[in-house]
Amino acid sequence: MRFTDKQLKGLIPKKTAYRLYEKGADKGFGIKVTPNGHKSFFQQYTINGKVRFAGIGSYPEISLADAREKARELRALVECGIDPQAEKPKEPEKPKEPEKFKDGTVKQLFDYYIQKMQEQGKRSWPEVKRVLDANAVPFIGDLQASEVTPHHIRDVMYRMIERGSETQANRLRSYLHTAFKVGVHHDNDPKSLKTGVMFNLTHNPVADVPRDPSAERVGERVLSMDEIIHIWTYEGPAITPQMILALKLIIATGGQRPTEITGAALSEIDLEKGIWSIPPERIKNKRWHLIPITRLCDAVLREAIALAGYSPFLFPNYFNSKRPMNKTSLPHAVEKFCERTGCQKFTAKDLRRTIKTHMGEIGISKDVRDRIQNHALTDVSSKHYDRYDYLPEKRKGLEIWCAYLEKCIGGKRRN
Repeated sequence: MRFTDKQLKGLIPKKTAYRLYEKGADKGFGIKVTPNGHKSFFQQYTINGKVRFAGIGSYPEISLADAREKARELRALVECGIDPQAEKPKEPEKPKEPEKFKDGTVKQLFDYYIQKMQEQGKRSWPEVKRVLDANAVPFIGDLQASEVTPHHIRDVMYRMIERGSETQANRLRSYLHTAFKVGVHHDNDPKSLKTGVMFNLTHNPVADVPRDPSAERVGERVLSMDEIIHIWTYEGPAITPQMILALKLIIATGGQRPTEITGAALSEIDLEKGIWSIPPERIKNKRWHLIPITRLCDAVLREAIALAGYSPFLFPNYFNSKRPMNKTSLPHAVEKFCERTGCQKFTAKDLRRTIKTHMGEIGISKDVRDRIQNHALTDVSSKHYDRYDYLPEKRKGLEIWCAYLEKCIGGKRRN
């Protein structure tokens, strides 16, 4: 007989599940009753010699009429040789819609640029951040990076020029140019897709803004030997003994970088072995730099160590002896020294060029002078394969230089 709703509602659960089949045209259509009273429709069918049951739905969630209609659809598939429960072929995945990226602001671009500098071990990142935060972020920081035009860059730089900071304006331009260049690279790097931020830069807006070549020239000042001797022998109130010793060490070590001299820790200096070892984190090219300590250099170092007292640094910070001298202290001291003594203006950095020039004049080869001053050698052999420290060659070159220096100082004193 055909099922009726009254009959289905009156079905009583038993200790085990049981099935009831509808009699009539809808062969195989039935309902299953579980011990907990759950009722569900099914369609029994045979395909490939196997008896199978296809679930249709729970009663009364699905009506009797709908269940019967669904059963007929299932039988029609079986009659066509199709197993209604066979796995359906997977539909090809739809291509993912491109993610929506946030438009990066100029401030985000600067933060990303500084992050990259830190990852690359660039020691100048605090200064770059300071300049950008003070001179660019207040004016263009909230703009989307893609909105920035050469006119924005021009206006930012003009504010500095108007303050009389032409040289610093050039520096700012350099930092801005590199920041936007990093942004362009970011947008074209496939790895950037996972960041969720794009700067959408199609060009570098700083490229069309010219730098002022008259504001910043490469230094050309070379001090004479008389001027070097004047610094070496000076005793007076125009500059402190500590600063004079720092200048003497730049001279006696063959023109090392001033910040590498004034930032030295006593642990780097081995007077017994006669070697000053500057670690990579204090070096521009990130490689150990060994400076031979000559007899003249040894004497200056011992005097500086005595003045340092209990500080772990050769030139302690004036306000905190547990830190090295501030990198701006020596440049300021030299500037005051020139003003007070009437000496032609020079900078501590000029001594590096000066010493290299005079060492060349007395016959020390350029290769040895480059090694003494730890210039970055960019040829493939030097950069990747040459791990020789050239210590004997550097020691010989510095001994020649210091012997010449002592001779000049002694001759001047006799005169």
